[in-house]
Order: sequence, then structure tokens, then C-alpha cells
Amino acid sequence: MARREKGDRWTGKLIRSVKRLNARLLPPETYRDTISLGLSAVEEAYFVVKNFVDGSIHFSGRVLYEDDYHERRLAEYGGQRRLLVFVPGYMQTPVCFYRLERFLGIELFDAFTYTWSDFPYSQDLTLSAEQLEAVLRDLVGRTRVREAFLVGHSQGGMIIRAMVQHGLGSDLPVRKCLFLSSPHQGTWAALAAVPHRGLLSMASLLPYIRKVQGESGLQLMPGSDFLRELNSRPLPDHVRFYSVYYSLDPMIWPPSHAIMPYPEAENHYIAKVGHAQPLYCSRAARVAIRALYGDLPEYAAEGERLEAELAHEEEEEEDLGELPPLGLPPIRMPEDDEERP
Repeated sequence: MARREKGDRWTGKLIRSVKRLNARLLPPETYRDTISLGLSAVEEAYFVVKNFVDGSIHFSGRVLYEDDYHERRLAEYGGQRRLLVFVPGYMQTPVCFYRLERFLGIELFDAFTYTWSDFPYSQDLTLSAEQLEAVLRDLVGRTRVREAFLVGHSQGGMIIRAMVQHGLGSDLPVRKCLFLSSPHQGTWAALAAVPHRGLLSMASLLPYIRKVQGESGLQLMPGSDFLRELNSRPLPDHVRFYSVYYSLDPMIWPPSHAIMPYPEAENHYIAKVGHAQPLYCSRAARVAIRALYGDLPEYAAEGERLEAELAHEEEEEEDLGELPPLGLPPIRMPEDDEERP
């Protein structure tokens, strides 16, 4: 019996020593974060496939059935005071926003939602910005909205920035802009635009193929003329800017280039792997609700309940408390020769 007790004490001491060594080599917090990050990569793969399937169904539906989304959606306007416009990214369809639209367009916030995607996804971003301004002007003119919020995913965010920072529609009631995984400082993934441009050039020789001016992917290369000029412009004082970026983003290399390089912009960091993630991620939805509606009386009344529902959807067992207004890595400000006027 004494020998067994001695053996148990020795075993217990050995186990405690191993656990202390593990804690020094890989702290529990780091272990949990590493596992969570790995699982989020699986989530991202699922969301990419889901986005592709949803987009294929939407595209095939448009081919089979004629549908004037703009007029149909305007006919559904119910007198809301706020207009919430979503702009999808490269090679995306309007259905990618269906989940965010469900949360951000609830009756509580009195917002009329509209997804604008009627533009060639790879055309010159300045042309897309001009077209977005025209659509916004039509929406505001045919409704009674008092303020407009713009939400862009990936390249869609850059279209919004090009419109707002070039002063297009400066007389429109745009008050807030939210960017989800947008390459504010460029991405090396845009190198794929080089062969893509060649394919489009050959396709343009075929009849009935919509001709595309420019190649937006080349404009999103780090250091491009488009980005240097855009990031040298100041942000309008009457518009608030928010950006969401992730630990690892398979479409933005390096991931820190999804940080908006302005001290007055709020950059929200989410410790996950993802580019499609913000379209489905409950954490991103919470950031969106706080950014767009956090200063409204309606949020004070019911916002916490809605956030509680979103937090309940999170399958991770982590504290989703106060989200930092600014995350790491640090913001890279423009160099001296790129100073804003």
C-alpha cells in the first residue's frame, strides 16, 4: 500500500511538472487561440464553397429568368428613413450579403437595404464608382431616406472609397462606410489579374460578350497609381469610416493591407482566418451593428438583445466582450512623399 501511494505521488508530481512545462512552452491562451484559428480556416473553406454555390444559383436564375432587381426593390420601399447599400467584391453576386442584410435590415433600425452589383466586376474602379454614385442618386431621389450607409466587401469597399474620396455624390446623405476585408493598401493576390486580363481580351472578340474597360485587379496591386492617389486623399469630415480585417486573409497579402491607413478610421481586428468570413461571421455582424447603429436610440433599446442573439451563434467558448476600436498589427501610414493635403 505504501509503495502504491508513493508511486501515485510520483506520478502526480510528474504530471504536474509536465503541465507546468506545457504552460511555459505553449500558454493555455496561445493554445486556445491556435486551435480557434485553425478551426476558422475550416470555416473559411466552407464559406467559400457556400458563396460559390449561392452565386451559381443566382447567376443561373438570372440567365433563365429576367429580373429587374432595381425596379423590383424600389417597389418594395416602405418609407424607411435610412438607406443601406451593399457592394460585393470581385466575382461575387448579391446573394453573398443575404445574412448581413437579414441582421442589418431589421425593422428596428428603419433601414431599407439594397445590393448593387450591376457592373462588370473587373472594370476600372473609377468607372464603378461613377456608376455607384448614379445608382445612389436615383435611390435617394425616389425614396424619402434621410441618411445612407454603405457596406463593401473586398473590392466593393474600394469602389465605395473611390466614390466618396473623389467627391462623387458629395451632396448625397452618405454618413457611414463599412469595409469588410477590403485591400486598402493593395494585395499581391491581384497578380491573378494579369492572366485574367488576357482571357477577357480574347473573350471580348466574341459577339454578345459585354466589353470591359480596364482591369480592377491591376489597380489593387500594392503601390499602384490608383492606390497611391486614393490613399493620399483625405477622408470627408461628414462621413465615418470603419474597416474589419482578419489575422490571415487568403486574398489579401499581407493581411495588414486590409487596415485602412487613416488614424480617424476605426479598424476592427478579428482573430480568425478569412476573406469570405465577414459575410457569415457573427463577430463581423456585431461589429457592423455597432458601427452603423451604435449611436442610435434604437440600438440602446434593442441592440444588446440582437447582439446577444449573434453571440449565441458563436460556437467558440471565448469571451466576445468589448471589441477594440483599433487592432494589431499597427497601421502603416503613408510615407512622407505620400502625405495627404
